This record gives sequence, structure tokens and C-alpha cells, in this order.
Amino acid sequence: MAVRRMAKFLCCLSALGWLPVHAQVDDLPRTSPEAVGMRSAQVSAFFDSLLAYPKTEIHSVIVMRHGKVVGEMYPAPFRPEYKHTQFSCSKTFVAAAVGIAINEKLLRLTDRLVTFFPKQLPPVVSWRLNGITVKDLLTMRSGFVVNTQIRNDSLAWIRAYLAHPMKADPGKLFQYDSMDTYLLSAIIQKVTGKTVLDYLKQKVFRHMNIQDVKWEQSPEGINTGGWGLYIQPESLAKFGQLLLQHGQWQSRQLIPARWVEAMMSKQVVSPNKGDSYGYQMWIPSYPTAAYAAGAYGQYIMVVPKADVVVVINQCLTNSSSGVFKQIWNTLFAGMQSQPLAPSADYQLLQQRVYTLPLIEGDLTSKVYADYQGRTVKLNRNPLGWSAISFVADDVIEITDTAGVKGVVRMGHQFWATSAVDFYPLNARYAVKNQFSTIRPPFHVGACYAWQDDELLAKLHFVDWMGSVSLRLHFDADTVTITAQENYQKRPVTITGVFDPTLHKML
Repeated sequence: MAVRRMAKFLCCLSALGWLPVHAQVDDLPRTSPEAVGMRSAQVSAFFDSLLAYPKTEIHSVIVMRHGKVVGEMYPAPFRPEYKHTQFSCSKTFVAAAVGIAINEKLLRLTDRLVTFFPKQLPPVVSWRLNGITVKDLLTMRSGFVVNTQIRNDSLAWIRAYLAHPMKADPGKLFQYDSMDTYLLSAIIQKVTGKTVLDYLKQKVFRHMNIQDVKWEQSPEGINTGGWGLYIQPESLAKFGQLLLQHGQWQSRQLIPARWVEAMMSKQVVSPNKGDSYGYQMWIPSYPTAAYAAGAYGQYIMVVPKADVVVVINQCLTNSSSGVFKQIWNTLFAGMQSQPLAPSADYQLLQQRVYTLPLIEGDLTSKVYADYQGRTVKLNRNPLGWSAISFVADDVIEITDTAGVKGVVRMGHQFWATSAVDFYPLNARYAVKNQFSTIRPPFHVGACYAWQDDELLAKLHFVDWMGSVSLRLHFDADTVTITAQENYQKRPVTITGVFDPTLHKML
């Protein structure tokens, strides 16, 4: 509790301008699971089940009931104040903005897409293109041929997308397409004169003390919509609670209640024989639940029937993390409508220290003396690194292909965190204007160990989503690196040659 009081004191100092505003950490009320009819042992078991899931790195988890946080987990090297990139979880925020604009009479569900962008239309407008409505975009039924390459190749995304082929009549065929959401973002900017982010800041975020939030922009200066939100875990939990409360926050109706109900209701029934779809949200088979979901495993799960919100940030390489099964079977086990008797398990839950796996092995190696202080030049590689300098036993300096350097300190049997100026590993590296509004420094949590004269290191970009495991094999004047990025299924091999002109110059 002393830690929480100190956090609140620092927030007060930030508000007075005496400290920089870092985050809205500990802004939501906290209580024991038992106070809201849940069991601390089940919350602990839920956290353990997520950490044990194969090929998955958990970054943060928040569990809420009755508007209060009953459990949270930020496995080291992650921390609650770090923002996390959101992929398709971003879409749900766009849907909220659309509902607010409709309520303000700036927009209608029946408005046609072509009316907003007359200067970006192709020379010939097909009857299919002419028929796409705002509702078709919200429900992923625009009819466009899905083409993710456009955002990698074009600087004029709206013009390019309106000109590319359609495969179905509007409103007929469900196809999950992030560019549908981008077009919604562009429409919001057209009718409000503000980006989606600025519009939400004005209408929603400022009333909820959500300040530390960013959103990537396209080359056209439009928030990317379908991805690119950069936000803290607790702010995600607040937004989930806002949806649970039918758009109301502290007696203020921020999103129309009917619109929230429509977002979380079946608009498209069981597309592709899976979960149904609402307005930029998924509707699972579990009664009254709805969720936002992003690639590699970001979730905002809203369960009105149980009055529960669950937020998860993670990175997984398999198709499903099993999150929903764990929520229903583990977290909800024994849940009651009335408070339960206090339990010693709550103290154990509070005392738990969570950490991602550390590398086992030796502190140093006899071979390292020959390489310390030297720089290896790397061949072209997907990490975007051009060189690694071995500064000390626990310090490396990475240089990216743009020549930007960053010193990374690595802990042995603990996580050390460093601020770096180069950009993090990114699963969407080919998208134009990537990181357009998100600037360094970024933070890297790292650990290392030696095994059989090979250097092993793990680097987590803790305020992004990517990590990489490295195994470095030294052989005379060369090094071979096996690198496994957490969002890739297979490792890559990188080779490098030590630069004789930089020998022992660091």
C-alpha cells in the first residue's frame, strides 16, 4: 500500500508541474477479489495459466470487477507505466468515435463512403463502390478485395484503396480488413476536422484522465485506425470499463449508451464459422460478452453478465493464446454475486513477483576476453542492425542501419533496462510512416548468460511489443548469431565479421 501511496503522491506532483507526467498508474480503485465475489486463488491460477502458455510472452494483465482492479500482473521487465502498441484493438476506439460523431449529427450509418472523398475517387465509380456505407465499414462488409500491400507501397492510401478491385456487393460479405477501419478514421477526420485521437481526447480521454496516449498516422496525416494506438494497460482497462458502463464515466455520458450496445451486439452472425462481429468488436459464444482483439494477443474483454473487464497485452506466435478458455474455466471459477470471506490467499496474491524467464548460464566466459571492446559488422538482417559492439561483460552497443546507436545493459539472473534511440523490432516494419508519431527513446529490458562459450541474450522492447532471443557463436574473427523474434515462428541466422579498425577502441 505504501507503494501505491507514493505513486499517487508522484501523480499529484506531476499535476502541479513538478514532475513529468508519465502515466495514469494506480488511477483506478483497487480491492481484494473476495470483496467483489471472486477468489484470490483463482486470480493467481489465471495469471499462472497465462504465464505457462507455450510460445507466449505476457506483458501485462489487469482483471476488474464492479469497477475495481482485483488483480494485475506486469512480469519483469515490463512495468505498468510502459505504453504498449495495439494492433486491431485500436479498431474499437475508432468505432466509439464514430458513435459519438453520429450522436452529434455529423455522420449517419447510411452515409456513403464516396461522398466524403470526391477528389480521391477513380475515374469510373462502380455501382459497388458507390454503395459502400459507414455501416458496411463498421461491420467489415465493404466488399473490397483485401489488400494489405497498399499501405506498404502507396503514399495515398485513400485514393489507392478506392481504386482497387471489389469482390462483393457492400453489406454482403464479411472480410476482416484493417483498411475499412482506416477509411472510418479518415471519415471522422473529414467531418470533425480532428484526427480520431484528438477527437477522442476531447470527447472521452480528458474526462477519464487518459493523457499518455499516441496513435500512428498514415502518410496522409490520418490516424491509422485499424492499428497503431500506443497506450498504457490501465488506460485500456478504463476504456473496457467505460464500455461495460454503457459509455458512462462518473455520471458523464461519453459514448451514447445505445451505440455501446450496438458495438457489443451481433451485427454479423458467426462470420467464417467463428465468433460473431459487432461494430469493430468480436462477440464470442459466451453470453453477453464482447471483446477487442489485436494481432499477437492484445485483448479488452468485457463481460457485462459478470460485471468483469479483463485486459491483456502479450506477444504470441501461435494462432490462439487460449485466453478465453482460461477466463471462463479458471478466473470465473467459484465467482459469486456477493462478497466472500477474506482470505489469506489475497496477501499471497499481493506478494507475488512475476518475471519472464531469465537465461540460465554462467556470468562470463574465457573466450570473451578476446572480443571485449571489439565491434562486429553484421550482414543485412531482419533486425535492422548493422553492428554490435561488445563494451563490457554486461553491456553491448547496437547500431542500426541508419547509424543510430544504443547502449543496452544486460542483467545476469535479473532484467536490466536501458533507454535507446533506435527503433524497436516491429512486426509491421514495411508499413509506410511506421512510428510516425512515436519517437525514441524506447526501453529495452535485457538479460544474458554464457553457455558452452556461446553468449545468450534476451532483449524485450518493453514499451512496444517485440523481443528477440540471441545466441552468439564466436569463431576467430567472425560471429554467427541465431536470432528468434517473438512474433516469428522461425529463427534467422546472422553472420558478422569483426572490424579490425575498431579493435579495442571502445
